[in-house]
Amino acid sequence: MIKSLKELKRTNYLTLSKDIDVKDAMRIVINNVTNETMIDDLYVVDNKNKLIGVVSLKALIIARSPARIESLMKSKYPQLFEESSVVEAIDMVQKYDTNALPIVSKSNTLKGIITAEDALDLLKEESLEDYRKMASLNEYDVNASALMRSKKRLPWLVILLGLSLITASVLSFFEATIEQIVLLILFQPMILDAAGNISTQSLAKTILLLNHEPDANINKHIKNELVIGLINSLFSSMIGFAIAYFFLVVFAKNEPRNIEISLVIGLTLFIALLIGAATGAFVPIILKKLKIDPSVASGPFMTTLNDVFSLIVYFTLATVFLI
Repeated sequence: MIKSLKELKRTNYLTLSKDIDVKDAMRIVINNVTNETMIDDLYVVDNKNKLIGVVSLKALIIARSPARIESLMKSKYPQLFEESSVVEAIDMVQKYDTNALPIVSKSNTLKGIITAEDALDLLKEESLEDYRKMASLNEYDVNASALMRSKKRLPWLVILLGLSLITASVLSFFEATIEQIVLLILFQPMILDAAGNISTQSLAKTILLLNHEPDANINKHIKNELVIGLINSLFSSMIGFAIAYFFLVVFAKNEPRNIEISLVIGLTLFIALLIGAATGAFVPIILKKLKIDPSVASGPFMTTLNDVFSLIVYFTLATVFLI
């Protein structure tokens, strides 16, 4: 799980009092700055260390005595709380184009700062860990022996082999349809790959949300993913119809039902991709509710679910409209 800002905060910053002269403020900066000190912004606090404003170093250099810090500081400045997530910090850093943000307690006491570099590095690290889990490579050790690595990966491969029997069962159920229209098999990889891709996109976004933004609005996320899935499914189905029709016209000139087959493929893509987007959003959330790590378990479940649903939709539509 990603660290909180309380663990990530830095203390290599400088504070000033609002009542001091700019000349005294510059003296404080010169006497206390080190190579590690973040001095783009200087934080103005009261005698209880409560944050009351921020002064940029540039403003301090330009100002002339007898101006006081209070006249230079910005009293309204973006800040984060110790309980804020790193994702929130990244969003704030990007929104306000700053190298660091102050971290305060609920009583507005200055506790530290977070730099954009630290937040981005940690987010990359956590994203890599999520990827390893999704690929069933968690606890990966470059120094581990080949046998140990194989031992960690083999159980998931066995599970996937077992789950693939479900896919085979679906195909055997529609054996009569496949025998009559063999051309349907040619477009099966396109449908399964498209459904898998859209599901993986939704899955990745959902896992990132669950791991890095535990307080996020889940209902809003699901709604957004379904809307995105609907839009992508609609356009993909139209493109799929065009590709299928072009292929059949060029390579299957003797097939009298080119338009009907293409329509079945387009409609299948629309339904399968919409289901894929929905499963990518819902499955990790359900696994989380069941106390199962969605980063580890979602991959095998998603592969099987998408294949089974896509094949059922594809061959059911083909049976209804073409047989």
